[in-house]
Amino acid sequence: MSLDDTKQAGKRLPELTALGKIQSRIDKVKLIIQDKDVDFYNKHSHLFERLEEPRQRFIDTINLKMDDGSIKSVKLFLVQHNLAFGPGQGELKFIKHVDLPEGIENASLAEIKDIVENIVLEEAESSAMGKSLYHALHNVKLGGASSAIMLIDIEDIEGEIKAVPIHLTESETIRLAREVGNRLVKYRIMGPDGFWPEPNNETTNEQILNWVEDEALNTLWLKQLLAPKDAELIEKLGKVHKQMDEENAQSGNNAIMIQETPYHDAVIMWLKEWRATRRGGVAMEELNSEESKVSKHYRQMVSRTERKYDVMPAIAKDIIAVKRLLTVMHLPFRDYRPNGQIVIMDTGIAPVILHGHLSVLEELSGEDVVVTSVFSKRLGGSSPKRIEQLCRIYVEAAYNLGAKVVVFCNTMDANSRIILEKEFSIPILGPIVPAVETVFSLESAKGAVIKNIGIVATKATIESGAYINEIRKHNKEIGIFSVAAPLFATMVDKGEFDKTGSQVISQRDMSIIEANLRPLMEEEIEILILGCTHYGIFKQVIHEIWKSRTGREIHIVDSARELSRYTHSFLRQNKILSLRTKQKGKITYMTSEEDTPEFARKVSEITGCSADVVPTDIGEVVGRLSEEDRSFQKTVVKESREDINLRAGIIDSNLSAEAKVAIAERLYGVKDKSVSRPGCEILSPELKDGHIKEITGLTTQNEELLNTLSHIKTATSQ
Repeated sequence: MSLDDTKQAGKRLPELTALGKIQSRIDKVKLIIQDKDVDFYNKHSHLFERLEEPRQRFIDTINLKMDDGSIKSVKLFLVQHNLAFGPGQGELKFIKHVDLPEGIENASLAEIKDIVENIVLEEAESSAMGKSLYHALHNVKLGGASSAIMLIDIEDIEGEIKAVPIHLTESETIRLAREVGNRLVKYRIMGPDGFWPEPNNETTNEQILNWVEDEALNTLWLKQLLAPKDAELIEKLGKVHKQMDEENAQSGNNAIMIQETPYHDAVIMWLKEWRATRRGGVAMEELNSEESKVSKHYRQMVSRTERKYDVMPAIAKDIIAVKRLLTVMHLPFRDYRPNGQIVIMDTGIAPVILHGHLSVLEELSGEDVVVTSVFSKRLGGSSPKRIEQLCRIYVEAAYNLGAKVVVFCNTMDANSRIILEKEFSIPILGPIVPAVETVFSLESAKGAVIKNIGIVATKATIESGAYINEIRKHNKEIGIFSVAAPLFATMVDKGEFDKTGSQVISQRDMSIIEANLRPLMEEEIEILILGCTHYGIFKQVIHEIWKSRTGREIHIVDSARELSRYTHSFLRQNKILSLRTKQKGKITYMTSEEDTPEFARKVSEITGCSADVVPTDIGEVVGRLSEEDRSFQKTVVKESREDINLRAGIIDSNLSAEAKVAIAERLYGVKDKSVSRPGCEILSPELKDGHIKEITGLTTQNEELLNTLSHIKTATSQ
């Protein structure tokens, strides 16, 4: 041993935290598998990083009313580590003590509070990760989770920083427990198919959890968050609610006594049966029985793993747990919900258009569908990073809505689907693959080689190169011509619909469509892909204009229609179609609060039925967005509003159609044409001096056009 080694050996290394110890165990397993199970490691290596990170961190502040009327702020922490095996299961702890680390004497109270909060969060993370490994090892179909309430004040007492426990009276404990139940349900975390906390029998007991559950069940019923399959539970909760209303009316009280648990007591048998499974009790009973087949198989598996990897029993168990988790995480349906919903995510009225295509497919009539419009968040002109960031929020929301599959628009598909598929367990479907597959199935059916394809889409979809990449998988030589249509989606969203649900397309709109597609009509194109879910509204008009101006037929592929067929096929092939045969599925429409009235009007026009649209705060659905995410959302909403108004101003102006299209191209067209490659061309109408003169001549009469001109000058100078 060298002198340096001796010095190093004499040093006392810092002790690992509980979380550090579990992460160290996973790292050790990773090295062993990398060395002794190369094939498995190569297939699953990309999942190790996700295994060491939690699926969800949820932190919320509860302003708890104390008995003396004062308000005490306490923090709620919840961590769901991994849901590959099933819904999260873990304990609720009240944490009143932590050991303050050495060397913090010079830190401020705020800094020390942050340190303590991180210690509590780490404790929840380590507990959740431990649960994941435990459930995987014993093949219990549950995920790993943990929740904690930090009941600690950081105070400066005579010059010494101390962590002082917060002691609660019974009534304060009840109010806190009820608020936990309400928050976790409101943020779509707690529920029959989600996380449900358990007592740790040291700081929390069954009675505390009864209050949590009572408020959770009450909130589930009031917010109508239960699925049709929970009909029995819905009925019982409804009866309790009716009874409570009658009792309150007779007594003059507006609320039940806080210590009572009527909802919990009414469904106690449901809870007992549900808990028997959720606590893993049934599975553990078999494991603990020396004579059961399950127990013998488990012991044999541990023994075989010891021999295969030449390790001690404790490490063999970690290897089994980690390999099971990675294997399930690698499957296409990690933690999907078989009775879940199809969640359609798109902008404006496009999700309603797509749902219209889905609804005509008879086999999908039994599906629950959530039609979500991110109305104020125009994506087509956004940067790839912004689209990815927004879509990450949307998929998280879809997961918490109980999605079994998420359906994206073209722009989302092109800029984020492949990335997000690696991060989330929910299958994500987009229109690009089905649209391109349809193109080449047409080629096979016709028995003739297609030479040129046209694509009309948003700037973001074209710049991504996603359509080009997908087409090139089928044919390396085919000609691909693309055109951005920045005004089309706004024309659809702002348009009116007749009594049949068909959009009324004015002569003005037809002129804009023709001017926008003119560069494509000059090419020898045989098939045109409508690469935006909005654009299918114009399919018949485009066909007529094309035939009239070129004298040629054009086969049009509507990506929205093809996506609906693809979704149907996907659900059937993967055996996750709804099992309903006689009962129709529930359709839920959701959009932001400010967009609800307009969206409801549009849905009613298109469907011919009055639409009950749910105003939605995406933060509540996701499980509380960070301040950074909320700020980002507000910025996007503001910019999108300005963007939509500017596009609408261009459409409604007295400019010629050619000028409108050229101006929109300058403002919202493809700037980065680097995706072009041999055989591919991005076409764009030219902004001529005549167009500028045209707009300048009208600015004295139209303030919107003056604003447009300033935007053009800015874009030109950049």
